[in-house]
Amino acid sequence: MAPKPPPKSPASNRNTKRKQPSSTNNTAQRPRKRAKTHNDARKISTQLTSNAFKNGDLDVDKFVKSRDYEIRALEEGIGRAKKGLTQRAFQQVPRELRRRTASHNVKRVPTRLRGRASMEMREDNTPTVTARRRKPTAHMRLRLETVKRLRTLGSKRKAEKKAAAEFEAVLVTSDEAGAAQAVDSKGSSTSKHATVGTRIPRVKQATLKSPPLPPAKFRKRQVHKSWLPTHLYHAKRAHMTPPKEPLWRFAVPLTPTMKSYRPTHRASGTRGAVAWDMSYVSTIGLEGSEESIRKLLDDLRAGVNANGKAADLWEERGEKWRCGTRTWEGWLFEKDGWPTKAIAPATVVWCAKQRSHEQVEFETSATQKAAKKHKEKRKVLIRVHPSAFFQVWEEVVRLSKTQKTPITVEDLRFEIGSIEITGPGSTEALLGTLRPSTGPDYPQQGDDSPEAVWKSLTGVSNPASLPPNAIIAFTISDPRLHYPPRTVTIPPDPASQQKLLETLSNWPVDNTQPPAALFNRTARLTSSRSLPSQKAITRRRSLAAPGAYPSPLAEDPKIPVLLFTSRSPSPYHDPHFGKKAALSSRNQGTWTLLLPWKAVLPVWYSLMYYPLSSGGNVRLGGLMEKRQVCFEAGAPWFPGDFPGTAAGWSWEVKERKRRKEEWQKRPKGKRTEWTSVDLGVFNNERRRGELGDGWSCDWERLVNGPPKDLTTQDPEKATDGKAAACRREPPAKAPVSSAVHPFKLCHLPAPSASILLSSDPLTGEPDITHALTTVCITLLTRGVPTTCARIYRLPSNNDELRQQWLDLDPARPHNKNKNSARKATLPPKPAKDAPPHVQQQLLAASLLEPARAGEKAYPVAPDEVDLIGFVTTGNFNLGEGRGTGIGSILLFKVLEGRKDLAKKEGFQGSEYERRVQMAKREMRERFCIVREAGQGLGRLGRWART
Repeated sequence: MAPKPPPKSPASNRNTKRKQPSSTNNTAQRPRKRAKTHNDARKISTQLTSNAFKNGDLDVDKFVKSRDYEIRALEEGIGRAKKGLTQRAFQQVPRELRRRTASHNVKRVPTRLRGRASMEMREDNTPTVTARRRKPTAHMRLRLETVKRLRTLGSKRKAEKKAAAEFEAVLVTSDEAGAAQAVDSKGSSTSKHATVGTRIPRVKQATLKSPPLPPAKFRKRQVHKSWLPTHLYHAKRAHMTPPKEPLWRFAVPLTPTMKSYRPTHRASGTRGAVAWDMSYVSTIGLEGSEESIRKLLDDLRAGVNANGKAADLWEERGEKWRCGTRTWEGWLFEKDGWPTKAIAPATVVWCAKQRSHEQVEFETSATQKAAKKHKEKRKVLIRVHPSAFFQVWEEVVRLSKTQKTPITVEDLRFEIGSIEITGPGSTEALLGTLRPSTGPDYPQQGDDSPEAVWKSLTGVSNPASLPPNAIIAFTISDPRLHYPPRTVTIPPDPASQQKLLETLSNWPVDNTQPPAALFNRTARLTSSRSLPSQKAITRRRSLAAPGAYPSPLAEDPKIPVLLFTSRSPSPYHDPHFGKKAALSSRNQGTWTLLLPWKAVLPVWYSLMYYPLSSGGNVRLGGLMEKRQVCFEAGAPWFPGDFPGTAAGWSWEVKERKRRKEEWQKRPKGKRTEWTSVDLGVFNNERRRGELGDGWSCDWERLVNGPPKDLTTQDPEKATDGKAAACRREPPAKAPVSSAVHPFKLCHLPAPSASILLSSDPLTGEPDITHALTTVCITLLTRGVPTTCARIYRLPSNNDELRQQWLDLDPARPHNKNKNSARKATLPPKPAKDAPPHVQQQLLAASLLEPARAGEKAYPVAPDEVDLIGFVTTGNFNLGEGRGTGIGSILLFKVLEGRKDLAKKEGFQGSEYERRVQMAKREMRERFCIVREAGQGLGRLGRWART
């Protein structure tokens, strides 16, 4: 062994950089670290097994006792380790309840852990801070002085008001005494002083309503925007829109402060529920004769099918919708603007009719029915997204003035609020929160009444199991009287499940639903004004017996509510060529709750604190979670995924401005240089430079093509990289107003786009040169489509490159024997000791495999002539387990590529027959190539209509 080096002299330690510890042992100093006590707590005693063996024989008694001793020692060790302070008190709090200051402020820890936390802080000498001893900063001192001044002024004003009120009361008392003496002396009657009843104020028709007046202390914060009813709840738990940048004139919660992407996916599809305050969705009320409302909805093209006819809604198929037991969801158009002038998707709800057996027997003749149809007034609610509210409002008001009989149009934005909830526990949470009103004014309801049917829905784990777009309306009591809510008992016996299935299949509410009180303005205002204060609710709860809820009173508010279900169709189906439209079994339905604006907050608190039977509470959702749920269901989100509408274009302009600012904030060395993006060699020419603006979905470049002054140059003069980059650099564009849609872009709804893509004749043959349609994209191999990614069709000017992209399809014959796309892209490697003939076979098989991304043989992205659209929303889909995206494509480019392909492949027959043959092939193989902005690598995918 080598000799040990000699010890260093003290002089050598003087030149070292690390400071040496002090030679004096000062016990008065504060300990550097907390003493670790978990080492002894984790020691487990054991016994050797040699004592159980004697002369090679096993002594069963000693062996069992040894194992018994070790098991007891293990259990005791687990108990000691649990109490061994291996975790601090603030670290045992659930992640959603943790606070940044919990490590030094005992009051930031839940009550059950404060004793332990205070003991830990005393042992570690942790400096704690209290509000009384904290030295105020300069800014805090100014605020405290301002508050003190305001309190002084407020107390003076209160004293002045009180003195004035007392003086006025004295004057009134003296006047009344004098008047009484005069009446007694003259003996005149008191009819002269009879009270005069107030007149009910008339509702202003076709007038935009102002938001409710906020409290004085919050009034300055709502000058240019409005708060949702649950704003204070969200402001403490979610990221809100910036104060000076409201979204759709509201302060909207964007996303919860804690991480919620994966929890939202689990709660919305597997276990739990997610709720949103959707009170910012606008509501328009219509009242008039049924014939006039029908004419107005016809002018808006409500319920129009692919051929431009809305006969389904006004015939036998739409009878339940007209009777007020179903909702209709679809697109609204400008008058005479179908199918290219789409405004926004909307929901239309009719108020149910009040029909009795006597009325049915009385209406015997068709003339009597027609006369009553014209005289009877009906009510309708139209719910539309706030980004398109003003456009729909102007169109509805204009059309209402052209009807023969007048139609009352009312703005109900700040009178009706809404809550949306989805997930397996959504029905359970609503059942525990919404309790139908009870009392002497409400007699015993039948088994088929809406209240009884609502109570019988325990056990429903998916709102999509109810009839499509079903409605149920009733009145509920104040949820604060039953706070905190208790978990609903779900009956596990088969008889209850069978009864539930019968209820869902028969749905007796279709025959027993009375007119919803939510349509009555008097009922809405009465319920809102009769809501007691929280202090009164607390007083009643304190007077109730322990563990019991307060008894209902006759003056308790009756809150009218209306619930309806909705579900998203799966984008992975073809409604043509014999395949029926089906719903994805994985997609959860959604409950939408409509109720008065001021009743949203009481219901919201009870809903969010409801203890689910599966564990936990209902999760909070923001705008990003709404987009995530729609994205995972394969459904587009309005307005972000509809750039062909005015609202969608306004959203795109706002988003591209935000993305550009984020790109400019990054240093030049860490941001993408769009002019130097390598797009590969195409037709012996090196392409450099992104197509259009990399931070946006450049629809201007897609519609107009490359700049004319650059594309007309001789390509031979621009062979170097810099010239090519300049040739493809987008020109400077003037700022485009978000209110005016440029380039006449329009959105074509899915039914009309399906007819065009299936080559069936479309009524009117609209101009589709600038028509966009929304599609769902699924990547067939690896990769994740991101926002602003470019969508290409298969190359139309290079047959060899087209075949290379088709060879990447995992469903091709040479890939069919592979179990997955991963195995298709990763060929097996031969073992080191494999015989030569096996290695040769694997080598030959690898030569037949398609090229992998990054290899030299991997196909390059197509040219700009094959660009057909952009991805508006893209990410890794946790529901599908692969990268998916929502995008929009230009229909003209898609049909143009099919015509070119038909000419090359030489389909026989007439032009119509060739289009049909080609369309049938493309319906099965809607291949596309998705390239992320700023990268030259493309991925093979397939698009489907949403």
